[in-house]
Amino acid sequence: MAVNINADTTTGLELTSDTSGNINIQNDGTTVVAVTAPGVAVTGALSATGNISTPSGTVTASSFSGDGSSLTGIAGGFSNMDVYTSPGTWTNPGNVQKVKVTVTGGGGAGGNASVGNGAGGGGGAGGTAVEVIPFPSGTNVSVTVGGAGGTSSFGAYCSATGGSTGGSAPSPSFNDAVRVGGSAGIGSGGQLNIAGMGGTASVIAGPSLSWAGGTGGSSYWGGGGVGGGGKGPIETPAPTEDGRTYGGGGGGAYTAQTGTNRAAGAGAPGVVVVEY
Repeated sequence: MAVNINADTTTGLELTSDTSGNINIQNDGTTVVAVTAPGVAVTGALSATGNISTPSGTVTASSFSGDGSSLTGIAGGFSNMDVYTSPGTWTNPGNVQKVKVTVTGGGGAGGNASVGNGAGGGGGAGGTAVEVIPFPSGTNVSVTVGGAGGTSSFGAYCSATGGSTGGSAPSPSFNDAVRVGGSAGIGSGGQLNIAGMGGTASVIAGPSLSWAGGTGGSSYWGGGGVGGGGKGPIETPAPTEDGRTYGGGGGGAYTAQTGTNRAAGAGAPGVVVVEY
């Protein structure tokens, strides 16, 4: 049974109820609102100056016109974040259809320095991959987080390799050679794949031989550790820093001609961030 309401011959407003319980409101031949229990489905362009209320349903539309300034209760974008600093499994709450994943590999350690061997190079930073992934609800994904120099991954979707260790100064006799910095990791599989920064080489300066360990490379998240340093054959060396943040490379060590062996800064572990 149909119920027709005609406003006038200009607008041709018509309200129709069919035998399936659908209510169709047709205004100008192009704007069609189809009301179906328990929601409202708009099959054409929707333009309204009043309210559309669906207490127990939803509203979908093929297009919308307006600035949306009066809309309320609209959910959009990512509202949750899970941060993994160790391996695990991301569990879909059951209704998530899209996630944004940022994956960073672990930073490489700086180069060590044995007694009488100057300074080591800084470690390379881990790479990063960023990907927005659509997948069916109910999907759970394994998460791998690389330690120093290790690879991080989000299932088979995307991954990022870690940075390598800076060059060391291991020979037993005093050696003033420059030691190279470690190379950086890189992301793969993402819409955005980023390489970390390589570690810097150790530095030698001046006639009295001042040494400084190389600085660790910076990752997507920030800087690497500063290398140790010192001057002359017996001076106590300055401390060496570990990687400062996710994926940052460790600083290279410095050891005087006499003293004790010095360990370089450790590379910072990687991280996996899931937004949904």
